[in-house]
Amino acid sequence: MKLESSKLIAKGMRQVGINFVSSLPSTNLSPLIADVMRDNEFTHVPVANEGDAVGICLGAYLGGKRPAFLAQNSGLTLATYQLLVSQHWFNGFPLLMVIDHAPGDFGDPSGWIFLGYGIQVPKMLENFQISYKIARDPETLEQDTIRAGRMATGTRKPVALLVSGDRV
Repeated sequence: MKLESSKLIAKGMRQVGINFVSSLPSTNLSPLIADVMRDNEFTHVPVANEGDAVGICLGAYLGGKRPAFLAQNSGLTLATYQLLVSQHWFNGFPLLMVIDHAPGDFGDPSGWIFLGYGIQVPKMLENFQISYKIARDPETLEQDTIRAGRMATGTRKPVALLVSGDRV
């Protein structure tokens, strides 16, 4: 992820009131994670497990925060149990998920590494009835983040912004 793109996502998150972020280390998301860590408007909780991040975000929401989850697409697959449990027991909760999505297709120079995950993530989200958008255009990235955040709030459900391609 380019530095300019991370700033656009962080700005969009602030504009929709996101004030709590849980993340795992990620090479591609590192500029965004660094922006979140430096910004006093966000409470940042780093974790070592994607499922823990979802659970912590749920707890933050129940405590009055507006949460976001940052992870790689492979990490999203590891959080599936917690996402399903939150949908079942709590009827979902508003969670903006910003996912480094390497689909392994055109415009993704390193996608072959995560090809299996990249192919499955959109299908998985559709099966879980989680709305998502694949964001590849830096010119619409801030607005995509705002729309995803508003959708999460309006539906009280997780929403995924899959950030992909070599332009972002």
